[in-house]
Amino acid sequence: MDLPNGTLVAFVSGFPRRNYTLEVAPSHDSRHLSVTGQVIITAFYLVGLVGNLAALGFLYRSESKPRNPKHALMLRCLAANDLVAILGMMTQMNLQLYFPALAHSRSFCQFRVVWRIFGLGSGCVAIVMAIERWFAFTRPFFYQKHVTTTMIRRAIFSLWSATLVLVCLPFLGFGLYFEPQTAKCVRYRLAKRPVDIAYAYLFLSFGFLLCLCIVWCNLAVMCALCRFGRCDKSRHPITLPRRISRNQSLTFNACTREEMAFARLMALLCVVFVLCWMPQMISIPMAQVAPKSTISNLFFRLADVLMLLHFTLDPYLYVLQRWPFFRGLCGVRSRNNSIKNSHEISMH
Repeated sequence: MDLPNGTLVAFVSGFPRRNYTLEVAPSHDSRHLSVTGQVIITAFYLVGLVGNLAALGFLYRSESKPRNPKHALMLRCLAANDLVAILGMMTQMNLQLYFPALAHSRSFCQFRVVWRIFGLGSGCVAIVMAIERWFAFTRPFFYQKHVTTTMIRRAIFSLWSATLVLVCLPFLGFGLYFEPQTAKCVRYRLAKRPVDIAYAYLFLSFGFLLCLCIVWCNLAVMCALCRFGRCDKSRHPITLPRRISRNQSLTFNACTREEMAFARLMALLCVVFVLCWMPQMISIPMAQVAPKSTISNLFFRLADVLMLLHFTLDPYLYVLQRWPFFRGLCGVRSRNNSIKNSHEISMH
């Protein structure tokens, strides 16, 4: 069952049965993951599942009529994408551990390839969120006029469609995913033919551009927040107008704890993206240079664990840090109290 159709029959008919037992059976008995590693990774999966389910519940329960429907749409897309990605990865791991015969079939390898869309899909949603923030803080007039919920929805689904085309190219012969000789799934970064190597570097370019754009936009937002929230040496508050009705306006302090905390969150998101995504990108040229070295194998495993960590941390960084329970743990004041205190200071 490990080998392609016809190979097993020819092998058994041409050699003694004892050779068949020694050569073929161990491939199904060996585990690709130790029990300790399985427990640790399963714990990551469970934390990610709970976090994404809690994030979706929080968004649908407390934001049935959100103040900003654009943010609610993007956060729901991100949490749903990460939830499906974690479910798919957990299913693949358990199928490979407990049903090795199925894990050596072409259909299982095709399932793994298709599920890559949810890996890159998280980055697609994140880049739309980063660009939306960049327009909101640096191009406010353009943002108010052109950036709508419909536009954001189209941007997300357009990127998801482009990602689907990219991950399905191996089915057309452009990219490696399955070896018929050994009946094993193969990562695209281990390609040997020129056309498959070209696909690996195309994947690298796409992922690197996502990382670069996300980091650049988040750094730009962080710098803009720091400029808006900079106080002078005498600690006089900087006031900015905010219109709350047609005939009434309100001023608030731009140098609030909430805004500076949001700037720190932007910096944290940049660090998380670099740490979790870049090892996957670096593993592609490393696999071409030294695919079977011990250091490369350890780095490949580390890159996969960091990508899983990214899906696990996403709901806590983007959504659940706004939940009063987590805000209380972090000592962050509520938004209403912050604006109220700022208004009192500006009135004086």
